[in-house]
Amino acid sequence: MSREVSTNRSYMWVWATVVVACTSGVLATYFLFVEPPPPRRIVMASGSADGAYHQFAERYQELLKKEGVTLDVRTTHGSVENVQLLLDESSDIDVAFVQTGIADPEKSDSLMALASLYREPLWIFHRGSDEIDRLTQLQGQRIAIGPEGSGTRGIALQLLSANGIDSEKAELKDIGGTAAADAFENNEIDTAFFVAGVDAAYIQRLLRMPNIQLVELKDAKAYERRFRFLSTVTIHAGLLDLQHNIPSHDTTMVAPAATLVAHHSLHPALITLLLKVAAKVHRSGDLLATTGEFPSAALTDLPLSDDADRYFRVGPPVLQRILPFWLASLVDRLKIMLIPLIMLMMPLVRMAPPLVRWQTRRKIYLWYAALRKIDQLSIHGMSTDEARQSLEDLRRLEQQIAHVGVPLSYMEEYYNLRLHLNLVRARVSTAVPQAEPT
Repeated sequence: MSREVSTNRSYMWVWATVVVACTSGVLATYFLFVEPPPPRRIVMASGSADGAYHQFAERYQELLKKEGVTLDVRTTHGSVENVQLLLDESSDIDVAFVQTGIADPEKSDSLMALASLYREPLWIFHRGSDEIDRLTQLQGQRIAIGPEGSGTRGIALQLLSANGIDSEKAELKDIGGTAAADAFENNEIDTAFFVAGVDAAYIQRLLRMPNIQLVELKDAKAYERRFRFLSTVTIHAGLLDLQHNIPSHDTTMVAPAATLVAHHSLHPALITLLLKVAAKVHRSGDLLATTGEFPSAALTDLPLSDDADRYFRVGPPVLQRILPFWLASLVDRLKIMLIPLIMLMMPLVRMAPPLVRWQTRRKIYLWYAALRKIDQLSIHGMSTDEARQSLEDLRRLEQQIAHVGVPLSYMEEYYNLRLHLNLVRARVSTAVPQAEPT
């Protein structure tokens, strides 16, 4: 039994070495090469509390909560402020809704687009019965261009500037949304720009307001070519209200796109998760988009994230399709550890049997070394005291051999050793005629 225990311990020592080496390699790989887990909290800049961006952000918040991710939604003045917050390294904003045409790609190298979400028409409303079809006709008027930090203001200033209109040739007012609609009613403005979805309450209100007309840009195609972030859209007659035939005729407008923009530090796993959520929210489309048209890799004016590009080409990762988000993320991060684990295990497992053989033979060779030393001493002659001491050494060596386990495959060498020990003991015993061999 003691031999079996000793043999098992020998095997356990070898395999324990293999396990420790593999574990060390895996841990080193984990800490050096495996990316950290995705954070459980991200912060999104939306827009004004009564705007579409904020409403969509709240829907994202609900869906992400089901995946175990907390989304903090920050209200802002709009796209311009959102871009500034994303570019501010001291800000905690991770992702934001941004209207195309606001961020300058050359100055926003730390930002990346995740997807375009839907078209946001540029609504231009004008007071009076005079037909307005070119922005050059707005000189000298009171124009609401949207509040500071809003996407409406950003695009309005670009288009007005392209038509030679600035604060010296028109009275530009920093109001938008519901406040601009109220200003129309109070006769405080003549024209207003809005970038909003077709369902925005103030848009529906203005469409039904007497003496307020929706401007159709006859040169919409020219804007589309000059400003690559714009696309032309046609609001067909009756599309917004069939009962009241609003609009009364097909109206061509230009539209930027609402996009999801993130800081480059956003964890890749969260990018695919956000895109899955965006698909649930925006896939059904709206009056200006067909089902499945959004989210899309098109209509973005910032470089598309590599992870987002992969998502649109091949879909979400396989693991995220079949596993809960956090489990899929863990498995995806740990799969990189399979490479060093396999690379370590293959040679170590192959080395284990030779190592066991070497360890066993090493024991036998050590005993033979001690036996040979005594044998050589007996050949050259030894005194009686030396002979007695050698016999004692042989007795102890025999006890060691008897109590140390040796695998069955090495029993031939084991018994040869014992035979040789008895041979040496017989030779040494001749030098001690008065003492019996032990």
